[in-house]
Amino acid sequence: MKLSDLESYQRIRARMEEIEGITERFQPKKQEGDPTKKPAESGFADTLDAKFKELSGMDADPGQKDLAQIIQKEAAKNHLDPNLVKSVIRAESGFRSSAVSPKGAMGLMQLMPGTAEALGVEDPFDPEDNIAGGTRFLADMVKKFGDTNLALAAYNAGPGAVQKYDGVPPYRETKDYIKKVNRYWKGEK
Repeated sequence: MKLSDLESYQRIRARMEEIEGITERFQPKKQEGDPTKKPAESGFADTLDAKFKELSGMDADPGQKDLAQIIQKEAAKNHLDPNLVKSVIRAESGFRSSAVSPKGAMGLMQLMPGTAEALGVEDPFDPEDNIAGGTRFLADMVKKFGDTNLALAAYNAGPGAVQKYDGVPPYRETKDYIKKVNRYWKGEK
């Protein structure tokens, strides 16, 4: 799947082009060959293209599997909605495969070292390995708790915290995390 095939991307791109057209009306026109205009200067929509590609790794080595394909494959294998997996990745790492949290969580799905090891993840910074382990863990949490919000709470705070509080732990970070993932999952900002 290409970035330009995503419906939400197409809507955002169209809106950015619309905004760009409006702002151009209020800026002075530049002549061809204007030395004050940098060759790399681009509009909002082009910047959006670049940011999406950067965040999702879609401008990576063409030999590397497309991130969307990996998510689709692993979500299907683990009986998860691929949009839920994308939402978790967005909330966890902003689609940065090299992300490391202050607590030591690594990669796209922010796996803690012990969790990565238990899941058989050899390289937590490899997108395919990380997503395979992260989706397996998320699916285990859905199966264990029978509820997506409890599974997200367990993904964020650990299954022990969900068991201890017999529900979503009273941690602000965890409550905010659940809201954020659900917002992304529903297609909101």
